[in-house]
Amino acid sequence: MAGQSGVRLRGLQSASHLNGCLAICKGYDEAKGRWLLQLESGEEKAVKNDNILQVLDAGTDIVLEGGKVLHVTVGRVSILNAMEEEDRQSLWSDLEQLGSAHSVRAEMNCPDGWPQFSIVISGEPEEVRVARQELPALLKHYGMIIPGKPKATAEAAAGSVGYGKDEVAEAAPTYAEADAETLEVEGLVVKSMERRQ
Repeated sequence: MAGQSGVRLRGLQSASHLNGCLAICKGYDEAKGRWLLQLESGEEKAVKNDNILQVLDAGTDIVLEGGKVLHVTVGRVSILNAMEEEDRQSLWSDLEQLGSAHSVRAEMNCPDGWPQFSIVISGEPEEVRVARQELPALLKHYGMIIPGKPKATAEAAAGSVGYGKDEVAEAAPTYAEADAETLEVEGLVVKSMERRQ
């Protein structure tokens, strides 16, 4: 696992109140044999590998520094690897435009050796929040669906935000609205379902 990756705590015995909490993995302490994590509360913890869930649902937000930093899990790195170079460059350009439009920094977070990537938005909390609302529309253009409702404004409809080549910002479908996948492996059929609340 690489630094700055999103994780969820699980199976903790002595600090069971932290089970289910989200954190950013900051690195590995070889001497202790534990991962160094920063929780959303700002608290830092060192935990064993067995106590972290390394794959998060698309659209999982990890809020740090009082809302000034937001890690949004997008999906598997294989999605990026499968993109044409021109589309990947266009995505990075659109992230830069998102950042410029809201006076935030929006960048891809794809740590080496990590199976997922996220987008990190940093700036003033209100601007980060507004940029997050627009992220689903930006990503939808590239075939990436994350939960959330983008801000549907006249500026977005006019294309001034710069997302997706004449695409009008619209509410991204939730996971349940997206095409559900069915997978069959050795006679076992598994259908993707909406996450339980």
